Amino acid sequence: MAQDNDSRFAIVATLLAFGLVGGISLLLWTLTGRVDRAVQLQSNGGSIALSESLPEAVRARVSVGEQSLFDAGSATKAEGLEAIATGEFANAVTVFNAALSDNPNDPETFIYRSNARIGGERAYVIAVVAPAGDASPIGLEILRGAAQAQDDINRGGGIDGTPVRLILVNDGNDPETAKTIASNLIEDPSILGVVGHYSSDVTLATAPIYAQGELVTITPVSTAVDLSGISPYLYRTVPTDSFAAAALAAYMLYYREDRQVAVFFDSTSELSGSLKDEFNAFVAAWGGDVVSEYDMTDSSFSPDVVEDEEADVLMLAASADTLEAAATVINANSGDKPVLGGDEIYNRYILEETGSDSQSLTVAVPWHLLSRDTEADFVKTSRDLWKGDVSWRTATAYDAVIAIAAGLTGDASREGLKAALDDNNFSVDSATGPINFLPSGDRRQVDRLVQVEAGTRSGTGYDFVPFTLD
Repeated sequence: MAQDNDSRFAIVATLLAFGLVGGISLLLWTLTGRVDRAVQLQSNGGSIALSESLPEAVRARVSVGEQSLFDAGSATKAEGLEAIATGEFANAVTVFNAALSDNPNDPETFIYRSNARIGGERAYVIAVVAPAGDASPIGLEILRGAAQAQDDINRGGGIDGTPVRLILVNDGNDPETAKTIASNLIEDPSILGVVGHYSSDVTLATAPIYAQGELVTITPVSTAVDLSGISPYLYRTVPTDSFAAAALAAYMLYYREDRQVAVFFDSTSELSGSLKDEFNAFVAAWGGDVVSEYDMTDSSFSPDVVEDEEADVLMLAASADTLEAAATVINANSGDKPVLGGDEIYNRYILEETGSDSQSLTVAVPWHLLSRDTEADFVKTSRDLWKGDVSWRTATAYDAVIAIAAGLTGDASREGLKAALDDNNFSVDSATGPINFLPSGDRRQVDRLVQVEAGTRSGTGYDFVPFTLD
């Protein structure tokens, strides 16, 4: 009965969202010089290493298996990387098998093993752009979804009999670096589609470049409303901030019957600003009141403001750069008031840093593995592969690769992919349900609400679990 009530709540929130937002949803030049082809695969001599003509500024961020971008790992993994670089593919597969036995949760090694199985044979190439460095945990979540999708596709016979090879790209979640990389990717005709990027700011910066190169990009994690319709070549397998904002506002106003909220945000982040503005609009439209706004990037910001805050509810429109500040707000609140959050708050770091205080959280996310509409086979397979639970980012990254593969069926070209995704009849089953795209490139999908309770799945002592009505 709780699940039926939960479903009705989601439907009501979605209808309310549509009522308010209506039609909202309806590297040639590089840092160091110009190259003829950016990510040039060479199969003539049996090698799939990247072209030596690629400038080092980009080469260091792109790999098909000859170097590690995300996790240097063990000496065994390093041996596999060397084997790919020298075209010893059978040996690379064997060595990567050993590396994965020691560390099965490494998606980069998993992808490189899949590439080694293809060797120098013909393959359809998809670039997966994700951040390493400070954002490596997020990047690895994205890679797990891409790795699982590549494996499923190739084990199923590939695309019309041709396997999928993934090129991994580390953009560091930096707009300028990402633009340099995008300018190179569009110039390599072997790349038929791109999965990426992470933050909405980076996706906004690169969208015009991909449009210029007529290269389809599907982002699995960028949710800013401003991305809707910004480019005919940009799609996403994640709902826009409108849906997250609607779900959170409906929960606050119609379920809890609270009216006053204080909002915490990042003035430097497109994602944070988008979620804040959408949430504020829903609250105002539905009879609530945003009584305070706090910029977590302001040098004078202190989490102690929550002690004097008279609002009924706190709302965290955090960015990746303000997770630490968001955690201090949650701790300062000490469970006193309910705390709402966007999908950036769905992060192991938050659980680690806030402990029992995290139980005040209600967060909107595109997917949760315990939701009743979750694709059970995907959850089981992901657990078997990664020896643990996966996040919504893994599921939506899986969806993005699956969507590109489906779009390439029949006409494996950039033009064919674009035409397929734009077809009103395009639909493919995925980890999070059927995928089809609106003319804006958006996906019509309801956000789920999750809350925090004591548990063992995350290893922190606390877990995100689906919200259900009592």
